Amino acid sequence: MVTVRTPRASSRDDILRVFAEHVARKGYSDTSLSEIATVLGLSKGTIVHHFGNKERMLHEVHSAYYERRFAEAEFIHRELDDPLTQLAAIVYALLAAHRDDRAATIAFLREFVRYAEGGGLSEELRGRRIEYRDMVVAIIERGVAGGVFHSSDPGLSALHIFGMCNYAWTWYRPEGAKSIEEIATFFASDVLLGLCGARSESLTDVDEAISTAIATVIRTPNRLPPEPPAAS
Repeated sequence: MVTVRTPRASSRDDILRVFAEHVARKGYSDTSLSEIATVLGLSKGTIVHHFGNKERMLHEVHSAYYERRFAEAEFIHRELDDPLTQLAAIVYALLAAHRDDRAATIAFLREFVRYAEGGGLSEELRGRRIEYRDMVVAIIERGVAGGVFHSSDPGLSALHIFGMCNYAWTWYRPEGAKSIEEIATFFASDVLLGLCGARSESLTDVDEAISTAIATVIRTPNRLPPEPPAAS
C-alpha cells in the first residue's frame, strides 16, 4: 500500500530521503520518479524541477552520504590523536551508519559499482571514495611508523576493513540480536588485535580505544541525515 504524504516546504530533502529509502529497498533500476512523487503527494514535474533526472538524485544521495562520513572522519582526527583509537572510531563510524544513516548507506552500497570506475557524475564520487580510503590508509601507516601496528601493506589492511564493514548491509538488521555497538566492538577488536599482535598487554589498550572511539563518533556534528518532518 502506498502512503501519500502531505507536501512540505522542505520537499527537496523529503524527495531525497524517500528516494534513498526506495533505492535501499528495491535498487536504483526499480525505483521510479513517479513512485516517489506519489508517496510524497507531489507531481513528477516537481521532482524533475528540483533534480533534473534520477541519475542526479542518486548522485546527490551518495554525495551527501560521503559528506556525513567525512564529517565523522575529520572529527575523529580532531578529537583523537593515536592511530589505535582513530582506527577503532573509523570501524564504528562505518558500522553505525548501517543503523543511523541506514537508507543512504544501503542505497550507496547497493549501487557502489555504478561509481567504481568514474566517468560523468561518478568521477567526483570516485575521487571522494579514494580520498576517504587514503585517510584510513594514513591512519594505519602512522600506526606502523609508531610501532603500534604491524602491516606489510596498509592499503590492503584498509581494504580489509572496508570489506568487513561495508558488507554488513547484506546481513545486519537493526532489530537483530546484537547491537551495532556489540558488532563494532567485536570487529574492531579483531582488526586491532590483528594489527597490534594479540599480546596480553594489548587487550586493555584495545578495549579502552574502542570505548573512547564509540563515545567520540556519536558526538560528531552533522553525521546524521536530515530528520524527516514531523507528522501534521
